[in-house]
Amino acid sequence: MRNTITAVILMSAVAASAPLFAQTNTDDVVQLKQRVAQLEKQVQEISQLVAPLKAQQAIDNRRKALQERFAKRAAQDQDKYTAEQLRDAESLYQVANQKWGSPEATESLKTMIKKYPDIDRTGCATLYLAQASQGDERAKYLRDCIEKFNDCFYGDGVQVGAYARLLLAQDYRSKGEAEKAAALYDEIKAKYADAIDHAGNLLVDSIKADSK
Repeated sequence: MRNTITAVILMSAVAASAPLFAQTNTDDVVQLKQRVAQLEKQVQEISQLVAPLKAQQAIDNRRKALQERFAKRAAQDQDKYTAEQLRDAESLYQVANQKWGSPEATESLKTMIKKYPDIDRTGCATLYLAQASQGDERAKYLRDCIEKFNDCFYGDGVQVGAYARLLLAQDYRSKGEAEKAAALYDEIKAKYADAIDHAGNLLVDSIKADSK
């Protein structure tokens, strides 16, 4: 009888404590879920901070590789012209940077092209003229960039011929000449997959944006 009473007391104690254990377990699960949610939020915030850094690093790496090509291309000019002549060419070029879109800038660039028709900077000057022009004149300058100055580079790594193709393709597309635009886009993707714009973005990404 004594053993039976003891067993009943123990069973009653367990039964009485069961809700407490259940409540404790429930609280632990709730706290764990809250902690997981906090950690997921922190990971997302860190990813948002890291993503731009990775993107910028990719841009910097692309620029560095292309700037080396610019340096090699510019070095070829030193074999054809004196340092004084190259300084003169740069002075004419800088007028456009300082007075972009002005008649003086246009005349300065045209003078530069006439005096120094085969240096790296002349390709950049021709592309500048294209961007400052409209209609047939713009198209002519862009084609000159492609045919005469394809391998010229800006100091930031932009390749004249590749960028001119993108601009000309966009012009074709805006006029409804889809086939001509597509041909230039395909050429960029096939031959200039690493080409960039002045912000360091790949031209092929611009093509994707244009296609949307």
